[in-house]
Amino acid sequence: MSLKDKAWNYLQREVLKRVDDKVILVESAIRRGTDSPSRMIEYEAVQLAAKSVKDWKDAVMLATDPKEPNRQPLADLYANLMLDNHLASIIDTRILYSQRSKFKLVDDKDKENTEISWLFERPWFRELIRHVIMSQFEGTKLIEFFETTEDGELANITEIPQSHFNAVKGVIMKTAGDANGWNYREGAFAGQYVQIGKNDDLGMLAQIAHVVLAKKLGFGAFLDYIDKYGVPPLFITTDREDDTRLKELINFAANFKRNHFMVGRGAETFTVGNIGGAGVAPHETLLKFCNDELSKRVLGGTGITDEKSFVGSAEIQFNLAKDRFEADKTMFEYVFNAQVKPILINLSPVYAPLANHYFKWDNTESLTQMQIIDTIQKFGSLYDIDPDYITQVTGIPILGIKQTAPIAIPAGGGDGKKK
Repeated sequence: MSLKDKAWNYLQREVLKRVDDKVILVESAIRRGTDSPSRMIEYEAVQLAAKSVKDWKDAVMLATDPKEPNRQPLADLYANLMLDNHLASIIDTRILYSQRSKFKLVDDKDKENTEISWLFERPWFRELIRHVIMSQFEGTKLIEFFETTEDGELANITEIPQSHFNAVKGVIMKTAGDANGWNYREGAFAGQYVQIGKNDDLGMLAQIAHVVLAKKLGFGAFLDYIDKYGVPPLFITTDREDDTRLKELINFAANFKRNHFMVGRGAETFTVGNIGGAGVAPHETLLKFCNDELSKRVLGGTGITDEKSFVGSAEIQFNLAKDRFEADKTMFEYVFNAQVKPILINLSPVYAPLANHYFKWDNTESLTQMQIIDTIQKFGSLYDIDPDYITQVTGIPILGIKQTAPIAIPAGGGDGKKK
């Protein structure tokens, strides 16, 4: 055995003496790729229960406890709020804009490397964009980078539920509400997690929860109104005073909706009343008011979601919303370059070229099909354009240049025949 091998064995023995057995087991599990905190968490079934303003206040209070924050009630509240279709739609508008935007990986000279950019055309990357932007609505998020494919690429990412991690302590808890857990900032699991947002971020949903809850109460009141007044009332007039006939008429009236007809005697009359629409107006006003408030907070205005908006006002509202879209993209760019890129480089040699590159959004404007055709017509009168390029951008095959033969007209009129 060489002197170098003896020295290496000695260092290994000395290091193992000073390392806790639990750390060795965790590290070996990581290297085997068999266990991660996300797989050891004890998940609970989702319970969709009605929420009230008191639930909102209690959830915020528990989540902001300076020593032992508990985000499980807040996570349950957020899951309930996202059942609102309007809120979910306008949040998706924010997220989908970034997910559909073009991006590139560039070097210090701003030159794109398409071979690296291709590595991020994966489902996990779209999911990462969603998690980063959703952190502005749901608060602090913790994303796990663990599972890889046989080729060394990242297979998928996993979000640790808010109820199962404590950002103040920096630990992942096996069950919700535990005091201790696995440290994701130091030790064996360091370098596998990205925390998005500060430790005490609650997100925008904590600020607009009361609007969604008021809307849900309005829906409940509307359903009560329909239950009481949605079906026209039935009036029965009779000159009979005996109890037997009165019980028969009551039974007839109870089954009238199912049978759609009644048979009377003598001077008995049956009248179906009318329902006015005035009772619906307060409920519609409340629901529209709540939707407008949500649109203003999330998108900056109501012009994009208002079905009766004018073209001019819709364009102005889109410009206001675009400021938020671009802010989302800028935030993701910062998170990726500062936090995600180092983890990917350490995760697999596949991402080693990222060391000399950084993520950047491609903000070049894309022309529509009609805009491309108009541009070709304008430039075609001044320059010679490559037919292959026209075929590439329009999808129209060009076989050649069409020749138009001139028509000769004889002098003096003649017989009018073509030569």
